[in-house]
Amino acid sequence: MQMKILGYATRYLRNYPTIFILTKHNMSINRRAGHGYQAGLLWRNRAAPLSNPNTNFLIMSDPIYVAFATQKGGVGKSTLTALVASYLHYVEGVEVAAVDCDSTQHSLNIYREHDLLVTKENPYLKKILHKFYSQFQKKPYEILLTSPADALKVAEEYMQEGNSPKAVFFDITGTINNHDIVNLIANMDYLFVPITTETGEMASSISFANNVLNRMMTTGMTNIREMHLVWNKIGSREKPRLCEVIDRYIEKLGLDSLNTVLVKSSKFEKDGRETGNTGLFRSTMLPPDKRLLKGSNLEELVAEIRQTIKV
Repeated sequence: MQMKILGYATRYLRNYPTIFILTKHNMSINRRAGHGYQAGLLWRNRAAPLSNPNTNFLIMSDPIYVAFATQKGGVGKSTLTALVASYLHYVEGVEVAAVDCDSTQHSLNIYREHDLLVTKENPYLKKILHKFYSQFQKKPYEILLTSPADALKVAEEYMQEGNSPKAVFFDITGTINNHDIVNLIANMDYLFVPITTETGEMASSISFANNVLNRMMTTGMTNIREMHLVWNKIGSREKPRLCEVIDRYIEKLGLDSLNTVLVKSSKFEKDGRETGNTGLFRSTMLPPDKRLLKGSNLEELVAEIRQTIKV
């Protein structure tokens, strides 16, 4: 470990003679067990800032690694990743980054390309963008495009370049039978599993969360501190009935869901593709339009997530 620290120090001091930034060091040992791979043993050193005022070395603590993950598409993990990351970054001023490692879709990257296009071609959104960034004084958060196998390395290199986000959001396709994905999930600090009331999606989300709990978390073969399901796309009358019944069922499995429920609403699809003075709700470059926030429960969800991950 000391040799690794010295190696990082040597590289950084070449580029930054007065300040040395130390971030996490990951080491994984993957073990084959049962029907597939279990998570690797991982060490992520969380160093506190140096207390000696005479030193030129600054040791940065690790960012929190957060993932929205499911096995089945269409549950809303990419949308939730974009909504939560954007709200934290643009509304609450929390420095974040995102890693798009869903090789089957790369939805976050598609969202960013779409956002760049609509804010360029729509005069109304172009004006909104200019006004916002003249006051925001920060860049859009970074979306790093990669594969599950390289996601941790890419995130690490991003930090080594001198970036210091408080949280890094990973958009992951979840499967307990893929070595690279299992190892990636095992490196998360917090895992949120979107769930809907559609029968197939519900069963898939519960199965995935149950596998993570019993094959990873209970064995200690993971960094995951907490995992929660997140009810998404819920009709206004469904929560008091079906959702509460399912909540009681998953509690018997050792699982739980967040208190906040995201309702089913067309406002979640407002991404600037409509012409005219239509506000944005889901954007990777702008905060959600305040007119659209009412009744969405997004503010409540972000507050609950922020309290959970402590950023």
